[in-house]
Order: sequence, then C-alpha cells, then structure tokens
Amino acid sequence: TYNLLLTYTIFCFKSKFNYSNFINMSSSTEILGKSNQSKNLITYSIIGIVFLIAFWLSSQSEGPSKFPKFVTDEFTFTAWVNEGEDFLKKNYRWITKIIAGYIKASYYFVEDFLLESPWLLITAIIFLPCMIAGGLRLGLYSLFVVYFWGATGMWEPSLQTVALMGLSVLLCVFFGFILGVFCSQSDRFENFMKPVLDTMQVMPAFVYLFPALFFFGIGGAPAILATMIYAMPPIIRLTNTGIRQVPAQTIESATSFGSNKLQLLFKIKIPLSLPSIMMGINQVIMMALALVVLACFIGAEGIGGQVWQAIRRLDVGWAMEGGLCILFMAIMFDRFSMAFSKDKERLPSDVQKFYLLPQSWAKHQIARLIEKPLSITHDIMKYICLFITNLIAYVFKSLISIFNKISAEDIGDFISKRYYIIPSFIVFLLIILVDAYFIKIGSFPEEWRLSIRQPITNAVESLTVNPGFISFTKGLRAFVYLNLLRPLDVFLTHIPWWYTMAVFVALGYITVGIRFAIITALLLSFIGACGIWSHSMITLSSVLVSVALCFVIGVPLGIIASYNERFRNIQNVVLDAMQTLPYFCYLIPVLMFFGGGIVSAVLATVIYAIPPIIRLTSLGLTQVSGTYSEVSRSFGGTLIQTLNKVKFPLAVPSLVIGFNQTVIMAFAMQIVTPLIGGKGLGLEVFNGLARSDTGRGLAAGIGIVLLAIIIDRITLAWTKKQRQALGL
Repeated sequence: TYNLLLTYTIFCFKSKFNYSNFINMSSSTEILGKSNQSKNLITYSIIGIVFLIAFWLSSQSEGPSKFPKFVTDEFTFTAWVNEGEDFLKKNYRWITKIIAGYIKASYYFVEDFLLESPWLLITAIIFLPCMIAGGLRLGLYSLFVVYFWGATGMWEPSLQTVALMGLSVLLCVFFGFILGVFCSQSDRFENFMKPVLDTMQVMPAFVYLFPALFFFGIGGAPAILATMIYAMPPIIRLTNTGIRQVPAQTIESATSFGSNKLQLLFKIKIPLSLPSIMMGINQVIMMALALVVLACFIGAEGIGGQVWQAIRRLDVGWAMEGGLCILFMAIMFDRFSMAFSKDKERLPSDVQKFYLLPQSWAKHQIARLIEKPLSITHDIMKYICLFITNLIAYVFKSLISIFNKISAEDIGDFISKRYYIIPSFIVFLLIILVDAYFIKIGSFPEEWRLSIRQPITNAVESLTVNPGFISFTKGLRAFVYLNLLRPLDVFLTHIPWWYTMAVFVALGYITVGIRFAIITALLLSFIGACGIWSHSMITLSSVLVSVALCFVIGVPLGIIASYNERFRNIQNVVLDAMQTLPYFCYLIPVLMFFGGGIVSAVLATVIYAIPPIIRLTSLGLTQVSGTYSEVSRSFGGTLIQTLNKVKFPLAVPSLVIGFNQTVIMAFAMQIVTPLIGGKGLGLEVFNGLARSDTGRGLAAGIGIVLLAIIIDRITLAWTKKQRQALGL
C-alpha cells in the first residue's frame, strides 16, 4: 500500500494529474507495477542464466582461454608497428633530431635560469602573479609551497619539474589554441579532429612515452613533446566550444557594422570566449603535470624521478615528501589558472571586501576588525603601484610623443592599465641588482630546512610492527585476494573468449544498437588477435574489483554527505585534493601500509578512482526534489524507505555516471599500478618499454583503451535510457 500510494502521489506531482481519476489511476498503477515486476523477473532470470552458463564453461576449462592460434599468428600487429617505427627512424629521424635540438636548447635555457637565479627571485616570480590573479590567500599559499620545496630539499627537482611543465604548457597552448580556432571556423576540420582527440584523451598517458623515446631520445625534449601531445585535447576542445558558443546576436550586430571575418574572430569571438579558453589552459596544466611526473621513465629530471627512486628503495618518507611537493604544486597551479577563468566578485558599496578571511564572515564584527588593516594596506599598495605605473607611462609617453603623438597616447594608456604588472617587474629587477652587486642571495637557505622524511618513516615503521595494524592489513589483503580478485581472475580468464565476446556484443546491442554491437565485436577481436586476451581479462577483473570496492566505500560516504552539509564541505576539500594529485602519487600511501603486490595495485586504484562515485552519489541525492521526500514522510515512510524507494531510483542516472567515471579512472590507473605489483595490460606496457618493443606496449595500451571505450559507451547509453524513463 505504501509503495502504491507513494508511486501515485509522485506521479501526481510530476504530471499534475487530476484527483477525479484516482480510481482509474490506482488500478493502472497496480497493473504497471505488476508489468514492471514481471519485466524485472525476466531480466534477472536472463542474467542468472548467462552467469550460470559462464560459470559452467569456466569450470570446464583446463586453463586460460586463448584466441585461435591461426588468427594470432597471422595478425602480427606488434611486428607491423615495430617495422613502421624502424622505417620512420631510418628515413625521418633527422627531422625529429632537429626538433628535439631546438626544444632541448629552450628547456636547458629555462632550467638554467630557474636553477641559477636567486631563490628570492623565484619566490617573487611565483608569489606576485599568484597574488595579482588569486588574491592574498593564493599568494600566501604560493609562499608556503615555495618554502616547502626548499625545506624538504626538493628545490632543484621542483624547479626542474616547473621548467618541464612550463615549456610543455606554453607549446601546448600555442598549437592547441590555433587548432581550436581552425575547428571553430570549419565543420569539416572539426569532424576530422574529433576522432583524433577522442583517441588522444582515452589513450593511457604512459603510452605517449614510447614514440617520444624512440624518435627524440631521452631527457627533457621527449618528455616535453609527449606532454604536449597528451595535454593538448582540452585546449582544442574548449577553444572550439567557447568560440562556437558566442551569441549569434552579438555576431550579427558586429557584422551589421561592417566587421569582416578576421575582425569578428579577433575582436568579438576570442575575447568573449576567454573564460572557456582559460578553463582549457587549466586542464592543460593539470594534465601536463600528471605526465611530467611520469617522464622520469625516459630520463627527464624532476620530482617524479625523486618519487620513483624512493619507491624503488622503499623509502616511504622520501616518497611522501616528493608526493606532497607534487600535490601542493598541482593545487597552486590549479587555483592560479582557475582564477583567470572566474568572473571578478562584485560587492555592494556598503560591504567591506575581505582579502584573507572568507567573504561570508563579513557579518561578524571581529572578522571585519581583522580585515581592516589588510584593506588599508591594500589601498596603500595600490596607490603606490598606480603612482609608479603612471610615472613610467608619463615618461614613455613624453619620449615617444617626440616622434608620434598618437602612438605615444596608445602606449601610455597600455602601460598605465598594467598597474600591478609593471611594479612586479621592477621588484624582479631590484632583486637581480641586489644579488649581482650587493648581497649574494644564492639558492634556498640550508638553515631553513625542515625535513619531514624521518618522522614519516618512523611513524610508518612503528605501524608496520604494530600487531593490530599487521593483522588488519593482512586480513584486508587476504580478503580482497582470496574472495574477490583471485576468483574473478580465474573466472574471467577461463571463460571461452567467444562467450565473453558474445556477452559484450549482446550488451552493446541491447543498450546502444546494432552498429555498436558490430564495433564491439571488432574491438574485442583486435584484443584477441594481438594475443593479449588473458592479460585484458586480468585487467578487467582488477578494474571490476576496484569499482566494486569504490561503490561499497563511496556510496555510503555520498549518502552521508547528501544529508550533512558540514560533512560534505569537509569531504569536498579532501576530494578536491585527491582529484588534483597526479595518479603516480597514489602508489605512495598504499606502498607505505600494504607493501607491493596485485592487491596493493587494486587498493591504489580504489583511492584514485573513488572521488567521482562519492561526488555523484551526493549530487544525485541532493538534486532530488524535497517534495518527493515530504510525500514519502507524509505516508509514514522512514528515512531508509525514502532513501531506497524514492531518492535512489530518481538518482540512478547520477549513480551510473559515477560508475562510468569510476571505471574510466580505474582503467587509467592500470598503466602505473605495475610499479607496485600490478598485472595485466599495464604490465605489458611496462615490459614493452623496458624491452624497446613499441608494438607490444602499444597493443597493450590500445587494449586498455578499447575495454574502457566499450564499457564507457554501454554505461552512458544505459544512463540515457534511465533518464528518459524517469522523464529527466
């Protein structure tokens, strides 16, 4: 009765149904409920039969399923790739050497500048732009980040990483912006670029190191080029999207005043699309930092090399120092680039602007008193900067007016508007002069060192000998391996390949359609023909176990966050940090507490991939209209009943999107888990790189991509059907 009344009432709210049809509606609702129950029964029966057949086939198999030998022998994809690589190296390597030479020279110039400059100059170069763009809070945070680099002894590796990332982002933004503009001006070019960008974005990051290594050698140059290619898609897509989303009325108005295509592009479209372009630059910075950390495997220096050496030596404190340096750097660059894409906050004239404390605290008298000295200091500094800038503008205007008065006015106006940038350059110049002629500033002061390496190492060692902690970690490892990972590994690898392929093809046909079912068959055939079917099933089992653990942990956290705003705010800060940190760093805490092995690889994947399911569970439940909850309570529904019968069904699309994102992130993590004992396709990629076998590594990388694409399309199609069924 509760279910029937609740279903009817929610239907009334959604369709504004007339009460006079209550009798007819109740009977039709009852018929509809029985029909849905019978459909669900048939669906569950089919799933059960498919599983039982798979279980029987798996138990009858004597070993892992293998693709037919005559197919794998004829389809020599690995050999084709290696032969193509040899041909390109033989005939075109002279071109790549020239390109690598120019990039290497630029990189060494930037690196030498950063390493040989006084530490105070580097601090000013980072602090002043952060404060100008993001305010005092971001400026103070940047000072903390710079201090942490020096205090932990990571000054040089951090600056090497900044040099690699800075040059990569500069080249990426330059070429990506041009390609994005071309996409926005030509539908044909956009259609050509879409599949290229899709492939670039789903390809595991580690795979980009293969061609870079063999065409450009080792060191910074191949790392920069690999990073540029890997991080370019966001800036292309968001530049294209931003320009295309400029309102048609604005374009018509500019055209009516006689603007040509170039004027429309550079005077109207690009300026109006700057927020979207800056968001693209933000994504480029974060993706570049993720790959620059991995570039240590092809000889590039930086923090990634420090972390990798620490992992190899099992020095947890050293690894944690490097990981925190990467984390703080990522957050700083993320907030700095995001500051440019945000609109400036406009406050009423009677509201005091806060520079350090949150603006929402303006209602508290003590907060206003704390902020008062900062407001006065800001006004004084602004006046000084304006005075200096206007003075310099006046000098330049006076000198240039001797030759051309119109140009002098334009240049004077240009300089006077940069009342923060010009004084910043004066500060840089003063530091250089002081270091050169008065006091040698040098590198970061040794006496300011504050290493956290030994305390972390001691804390981990004390935990690893604690009987309670040892029993917990051993129990968790045993449970995951014996009850989840090992059975699923054996189950998936022993099922005949043709049956697994038939199940995926059927799912593709049911959820998407006949065309995708054919594509699924072709993609899985490619995986099998490359001779990596068993490896792909091991990867699939690791991903499925990781996603299952993410759901078990993430969904309850999302439910709690949807009901408790304070918990949600604290959790969002943690999730922001987790999603900012490059995935290479997730190996560190797992290695600290669980050691190496395939279970550790699964746990690292869980830590990396869990944020989307937490966020989207919380989002989906909070977006359910409060009206439905009130209706449920009015019929006597408990909190659990309201959650299970009302909120969860309406939040299914968000939950499926969370599942989709969790799966994609779990697949992405497979490329680095072999560093701590992971197996499957990720290990094949590593073996290919170690043995200079590009074809083998590329085939394994493509296998990860294809599995991710198949599951991605199936879950997205199912989400779309759920939304349509719910009328969303």
